[in-house]
Amino acid sequence: MKDDLRSQLVGLGLTEDQIKILEAQGGEENEDMQYFTANDIVTHTKCGLVTAKKIVATFAPKAQETPTATMYTVDDNILPKVPNDESWLKALCAGGVMKVDESTVIAAIRAALASQVGLYSVPEKLAKKIEDYADTNEDPVPTEFFKIRKQLTKRSYAEIFDAIDGMDGNFVSEARKKAFLGKINSNLWPAITDFYSQLKNWAETWQQGAANPAMMMSAMAMMMNGGGKMPGMMAPPETGALRDEADALNNSINKVFSGVGVQISAALAYEASKIKESLENPKIPALMGVANRDQMLKMLSADVPATYARLETNITRFVLGVIKIKDVSVGEEEQQYFSSLYMLGSQIPWDKLSSGIKGSLGGGKI
Repeated sequence: MKDDLRSQLVGLGLTEDQIKILEAQGGEENEDMQYFTANDIVTHTKCGLVTAKKIVATFAPKAQETPTATMYTVDDNILPKVPNDESWLKALCAGGVMKVDESTVIAAIRAALASQVGLYSVPEKLAKKIEDYADTNEDPVPTEFFKIRKQLTKRSYAEIFDAIDGMDGNFVSEARKKAFLGKINSNLWPAITDFYSQLKNWAETWQQGAANPAMMMSAMAMMMNGGGKMPGMMAPPETGALRDEADALNNSINKVFSGVGVQISAALAYEASKIKESLENPKIPALMGVANRDQMLKMLSADVPATYARLETNITRFVLGVIKIKDVSVGEEEQQYFSSLYMLGSQIPWDKLSSGIKGSLGGGKI
């Protein structure tokens, strides 16, 4: 961490130990701090909420001369929410027969993102690094080594497949997983990015028709909050093309989940959640001979950013929001809905997602 950033954090009330914790979570430069919420800082450092809010306010991005969509927050009352892991697992297994529903779409997005950051290659690399470090120091391998080896060699999906007679871990082969991720990259991701491009064009066309861009953004924010359109403002563009793109996304989802796609996506998402759990084990970095989690991820060539959880939530919520467009009424309701969806979409790094998708299935980057 740079000295000037460290000095600022000390001045805002953090101790050296608390600063080191934020640094381990990816807060190495001033611009990194904008990705922490007050709750993130309190959770990791155990500092007071007021101190955390001061830090967030200090490093928040400065408002630009031309307002952008990220100046406004997404209205939680308009777009669908993403369930937590426990609720998602229960929904995935409800009734014993999985269907192409919300929980299945969430599984597909989680699996695809995990593939892009190289999560699925982590257990094998992790076990190898621990074994190598033990050999170098002429020490026996620790018990964690065998737990990781078990995760690597015997993947069990009993928690999600128990209700399906005849379904077990042997069915989830490497060939089936690779085939499914191939469908994701060729069908689902292009449909998602095409929709956002159409949505961005819709919002920009609306903004360009306004004499005052700042007033335009205020109008969109008012609509999201149910305040209606500001007097004298240009009416939003027609939304038929947006609804067509939403239909195209639904068609792409059906293609992705043909055959055994439902089951394979569930297995991949479940596997990813277990790998993420193992990476949170505070003992593992030391077993590899490194100081912290960030150094561990670099050694494993797993490009998992500190904001990964937020990215996963935002892209999942965005896709769920597109799927539900068919239930939104034409008129003021859809204008509020599309405005909020645009605000959410503007927080997603689409260019980085696209470059990751072009990479290998097992190790692309976000």
